[in-house]
Amino acid sequence: MTDVEFDEFDVPLGGLDRLSRVKFERTHLVGAAAEVRLVPAKSELSEADAVRVWEGLGKESLPIFDRHSTNLVNLTLTPSGHQQTQENQVGWILASADRTTSVTLYPNLVAVQTTRYDHYRVSLGEPLARALALIIEATGASVINRIGLRFINRLQDPSADTPEFWVEHIRDGFSGPLTGNLARLVEAAHQQTQLRLEQNAAARIISGVFREGDGIHYSFLVDVDVFREQALAYDAQLCENLARQLDRTALSLFSHVVTPAHLDDLGRTVVEAAS
Repeated sequence: MTDVEFDEFDVPLGGLDRLSRVKFERTHLVGAAAEVRLVPAKSELSEADAVRVWEGLGKESLPIFDRHSTNLVNLTLTPSGHQQTQENQVGWILASADRTTSVTLYPNLVAVQTTRYDHYRVSLGEPLARALALIIEATGASVINRIGLRFINRLQDPSADTPEFWVEHIRDGFSGPLTGNLARLVEAAHQQTQLRLEQNAAARIISGVFREGDGIHYSFLVDVDVFREQALAYDAQLCENLARQLDRTALSLFSHVVTPAHLDDLGRTVVEAAS
């Protein structure tokens, strides 16, 4: 791959270092998600509209079609205090037979989630772009106001029988008390870091060590959530590019949490330009 094959959306936000497009043999990803929030053109997403999206995505790959509802709480400030109302919003979930991949549809949201992540283009990028185009067509929505990606990594190692094991694998800024005077006493640690990447984009990193269910080993959580909150007229190519830039940003942030040696341990290999 040459630098010519990179474009401006391969440059991470926040002035972070640009990395090659890579794929990890051992990702330790327990979940990845991509979502777009829209200004709804309809108050409800009918079953007929949801079926059209389902057919466009392919019933063969997503054979499960479920109705889903959620309660929205609306707060209105008044001179005497506030008023609270609840609204039940109906949506739809399309899922693979083993439910490792799902697409959630609401009048104001499209989300793709997977627990079987391969690499960005195949696992999140292309499914999100297709689902978004289909729901735009079905509902007539024309404005998006948020694009977000989330990657939840549960780093594990058979040798991690104490929390201090992770000191050599996690950079100092995210290892917290594991490098302090109380390190030998640490049973678990939790840290949340909020980052402002630019005026309309931010990230949240949740990290920390915790004991596994077997009572013997310790894992390290790296939960990276990156998002852009900005009202934009829907443009398919622009949405794809902005989501891809968030992916590159998330990868760069991940590399700021774990050490370079640990990245190598995960078996990173460069993938083709379209990935």
